[in-house]
Amino acid sequence: MMWQGVLQTLAPLVGGAAYLWWQHRRDDERKDANWLSPIGVNGVRLVVLVAMLMWLLPAGALLAVPLALGLSVLSPAARAEWTDHRGVRLTAISVALLFLGLTGFLPVEEPVAPEAWGQPLFTENPHAPIYPASQQYTWLTTDVVVLQSVSVRLPHQPGVFGAEWTAMALASILDMETSRMHQAIQLIDDELPFQLDPEEVHLSPMPAPNTLDIRLDADTKETVEFRRYEIKTTAIGLDPSGTKVGEVVTASQASWGGQLDMLIVVRPIAHPTLATDANGESYMFAWLNAR
Repeated sequence: MMWQGVLQTLAPLVGGAAYLWWQHRRDDERKDANWLSPIGVNGVRLVVLVAMLMWLLPAGALLAVPLALGLSVLSPAARAEWTDHRGVRLTAISVALLFLGLTGFLPVEEPVAPEAWGQPLFTENPHAPIYPASQQYTWLTTDVVVLQSVSVRLPHQPGVFGAEWTAMALASILDMETSRMHQAIQLIDDELPFQLDPEEVHLSPMPAPNTLDIRLDADTKETVEFRRYEIKTTAIGLDPSGTKVGEVVTASQASWGGQLDMLIVVRPIAHPTLATDANGESYMFAWLNAR
């Protein structure tokens, strides 16, 4: 939803401006000055630039903010202004970033739900991270494949350029994939000849292309960000890195407004489709057609 992306853009501007106005009001010595004087005309221009780059740059604010800070100290005059107003500027930036972070709690649209998959077995995941906002639907097929459709808020990036890659990289760094795996592990546990403890399970990346092209019909092709993982457990076997018990593939696409849609396919080891459809493209086909 575009309005959420607009709100993500405006929230830090409003937060930073509100602090500057409040600071101006409480500073009796500067009541005759403009409330924007601590950042100046060039500072206002940089703020507008950041708002635009959040939509255009890969990683959004994660790149736009450092870039703007770098530009703000290029000239000797700019560095002198920083010396004069360092405290106010740093606090205003901190408030703006806090407001930007709070937009991570904005609601997301419901996850993609192909009709052919029927009603989800679960419409929430108690093990999902509480931040940023997300929703998750989970299905268990008759041949023991766990399908998870997830919608996630991207508070740092209302645009789509490079959003999928950035989100997947952050998820790996913060280990968000593993926390979402608990529900899937519990569902396939009964189908394995041994017990799985989700706390002893981790994901190990497998060689795979970063993107896949999925052809929906003769004229339509969709590109998804793609990842493939082995599911390993340290509860069995002698390998300290863990014994493989299954595989996971993920596909993701971003939408304007700061939302990432993801499909997660979890299959136990020796599942027949691991040989015939290793990348899970048949599931991606149904998921993309339902977007």
